[in-house]
Amino acid sequence: EEKQAKLVVIAHDVEPIEMVCWLPALCRKKDVPYCIIKGKGRLGQLVHKKCCSVVALTSVRTEDQGELSKLSDNFKAQFND
Repeated sequence: EEKQAKLVVIAHDVEPIEMVCWLPALCRKKDVPYCIIKGKGRLGQLVHKKCCSVVALTSVRTEDQGELSKLSDNFKAQFND
């Protein structure tokens, strides 16, 4: 809501779905790129947990900024439009 996120990653198999069903609309409203991935277990590996529903990237290292911008542009074209 504060538009701090640079990228939002949402798992597709969240139970109950009401926990995350409002996130794509919020991301579109705030013009934040988002993507939906298969499996909350995969997303959990990213944050070193068993499972995870949503990850919001707020900052990245300067050397990874180019990669993030490529991913953001790709996800905006696929999901936000």
